[in-house]
Amino acid sequence: MKTTRFTGGVVLPAIAFAAVLALIPALVSNSFQLRAVMLFLVYALVALGLNLLVGLVSLVSLGQAGLYALGAYTVAILATKTGAGFLPAMLGAIAVTAAAGVALSYPTVRVRGVYLAVVTIAFGLIVQNVAIDWRALTGGTLGISNVPRIDLGTGPLGTTGLYALIAVTAFLGFVLHHNLMHSRIGRAMRAVAQSETASRALGIDPTRQRVLAFVLSSVFAGIAGGLYAYLNRYVNPDTFSFSDSIRFLLMVILGGAGTTFGPLIGAGILTWIPNLLQAFGKWQLFVYGALLAGVIFFLPKGIAGSARDLWLRWRRGRVQTVRQADAWPKPSEGIDALLGVRPSVRGPVLQTRDLTIRFGGLSAVSRVSVDIERATVHAIIGPNGAGKTTLLNALSGFYAPTEGRVTLLQDEVGGRSSVQIARGGLTRTFQNTELFPEMTVEENVRVAFHARSRCGFVSTVLRLPAFRAEERLQRERAALLLDYVGLAAYRDETAANLAFGHQRRLEIARALALSPEILLLDEPAAGLTHAEIDELIALIRDLKRLGVTVVLVEHHVDMIMSVSDHVTVLDYGEVIASGAPGTVREDPKVIEAYFGASASPAGDAA
Repeated sequence: MKTTRFTGGVVLPAIAFAAVLALIPALVSNSFQLRAVMLFLVYALVALGLNLLVGLVSLVSLGQAGLYALGAYTVAILATKTGAGFLPAMLGAIAVTAAAGVALSYPTVRVRGVYLAVVTIAFGLIVQNVAIDWRALTGGTLGISNVPRIDLGTGPLGTTGLYALIAVTAFLGFVLHHNLMHSRIGRAMRAVAQSETASRALGIDPTRQRVLAFVLSSVFAGIAGGLYAYLNRYVNPDTFSFSDSIRFLLMVILGGAGTTFGPLIGAGILTWIPNLLQAFGKWQLFVYGALLAGVIFFLPKGIAGSARDLWLRWRRGRVQTVRQADAWPKPSEGIDALLGVRPSVRGPVLQTRDLTIRFGGLSAVSRVSVDIERATVHAIIGPNGAGKTTLLNALSGFYAPTEGRVTLLQDEVGGRSSVQIARGGLTRTFQNTELFPEMTVEENVRVAFHARSRCGFVSTVLRLPAFRAEERLQRERAALLLDYVGLAAYRDETAANLAFGHQRRLEIARALALSPEILLLDEPAAGLTHAEIDELIALIRDLKRLGVTVVLVEHHVDMIMSVSDHVTVLDYGEVIASGAPGTVREDPKVIEAYFGASASPAGDAA
């Protein structure tokens, strides 16, 4: 089935928005209506910035009115008290709000959800009260009046000139917003929101993504506040209340969080509807609230999001076909070039010495010492509760060692974060699959390229040739990996819709996108059919051929014995045997602890 693919091209959305902006002066009949349109564009800028926060990293801020106020007051103070021109005043607003965004992002290290919302509410109230009480600077309740008109060197701008400036700024903000959403930065932010654990395993720093989202959202609000100060030529505390923060959030939710046009739709509706409802008199607020509640109830993804989903379902319903995953792995020259490991060190690539992990008084891993050689399959087995997954978590940086050392490629990494270790050449899959469920199969793989991308922020938002070349290369590599694991036919499918066995394949393909030297597989055969297990064995052998070192935690004994070069057996967190599969299989301690004293070591173990 041919599906509709969203490549994130900005040309058509930009042309559509630019055409509307260009037509507006000809459609409005007086300066009052044009001023209302300018106010809508100012609000749209706030909503676009907030959409980066809510729609991408799923963080709710109820302090946008405070950031909006900071931008407005910064411009008003600089313009009236220092005589600063338009550009210096706006740069000041950007600097102040960016710093506030960094400060606001700090609590996200520890709190989420309603607690973060409370923090942002407090921020907005603090800004409003400072504006009231710091009379010498802000004018108190009287505010700051007589903000000078914008002069770009050709004289003060009139209403039409001011509209042109605000329209151009809103257009640039829209393009920036779109380019960020449809880029590696946007994918990384969405990944952090959907699975922080998987993001860390791919070398993506969740804290960094949240800080960036907060700063960008704050800067958008600051620019909007500055434009409002020039538009209104007067600012006072009453303009920036808590209800305004709620309204900005409603714009995003109503229009469709995480969509390109959603914030514009929401801003337009919430700017114009209050005027249209004046005919209801004292029932105006009731009707207003009922309309909002109805739209949100019946369109939970907002207007744009729900429309997009309906359109996609209609497109998919027109042509129905049965898709089937191909057999895997499917070696090719492209895969050999992408995954082939060039040895960076001699000797063991991963070592532990007396590694111990304690939780309170419980030792989950106790004095474990292992040497894992390059391009081998090293299995770690043991009964349930033996400490296998805990050991993998320590090797991959999700747990810090209580005692002992971990050496990766002859570099001491004990205590380093999972993000640093992933960027150092080691990545992993998880016992319970950790996908990005709301992203497509292809996007899941492309997220993994983020940590090793070379294009910076400027190249990304401006869509420079280097960015386009890198995006094209990443799409090609993602296609190679999906073909390698037999999922090429599913590249446009949402990851949550895949069968469980296919989700296992996708998680492995995503891990391989980092071109790791060492791959940790945590019970990859769990839930697979016998045929899929045979294909998994073939995959592991092919990875070994390519020089990838595989550390395998698994309960499937026949698989372990057929694919492993070395087996380490844990029991109660301690190593009770380590060696070649045949030797370990016959070890009396292993037979007693792992298989049971009277059980045969052959077959599957629970």
